[in-house]
Formats: sequence, C-alpha cells, structure tokens
Amino acid sequence: APGTLTAADADRLAEVAEEMRPVFGAGDRILDAAAQLNDLLIRHMAVPNLHGHPGRSPVLAFHRADASLVDAWAADMGTALAMVIGVGQSVRLGVCQAGKCSLVFFDTTRNASRRFCDLSCQNRAKASAYRARRRA
Repeated sequence: APGTLTAADADRLAEVAEEMRPVFGAGDRILDAAAQLNDLLIRHMAVPNLHGHPGRSPVLAFHRADASLVDAWAADMGTALAMVIGVGQSVRLGVCQAGKCSLVFFDTTRNASRRFCDLSCQNRAKASAYRARRRA
C-alpha cells in the first residue's frame, strides 16, 4: 500500500488492532471472535491476490493493490489471524498475563504453554510473586 503513515492512519490502525484483540486468548469464545474478525475482513475488502512493482516478482497479499495503508494492514493482519484460527491453532493466540501488560503474542512453544509476551514480563511477574510469598 503506497503512502506515508499519517497521524489519522495511526489512529485508525489502533482502532483496527483493538478490534482484532478479542481473537487473542478467546478460548471458548473463539466463534464470537471469529465472527467479529469476519466483519473486519469484509469491511477492509480482504481478498487474496498477487501484485507488485514492475521488474520484481509478484507478492501474495490479502488486500487490493490500490488499498489504503489502513485497509492493506487490516486485510493482511486479519487474514493472517483467520488462517491461524482456520487451521485450529487459536490456542496459540495469547494475551500476556503480566499484571500491567496489555500485549498479545503468538505462542511458538511446543506445548502452547506460553503465558507472557516476553522475558521481561515473565521476570517481573515471577519477582512479584516471590515478594508476595515472602510477605505472607
């Protein structure tokens, strides 16, 4: 998608990200989250196609060649999430369990047991739990 990211685009992308967030950690509510994701895919006109620049090999994208930056990002990310859900891997879409963290992640561990977005959140949570046990 051509163009430079504007403040308005950034605001719209934040809204799109917030719409996608329920898919992460949905558990038993995955069908509801998938229905919301389907609505997002329709609104942003997600459609698989090959496009690119002259002199280069075409690339597979899930947005129209003339899509706005926001529609392109929403369509591509929404499609990626739909593909994860569609192959039965929604359990790997996690929400960080650290108290003050609001990040989400894709769990690549063998047994899908990841609980934190990164090592720093994990370390903070473990240190906090240790201090709470020591006070008790």
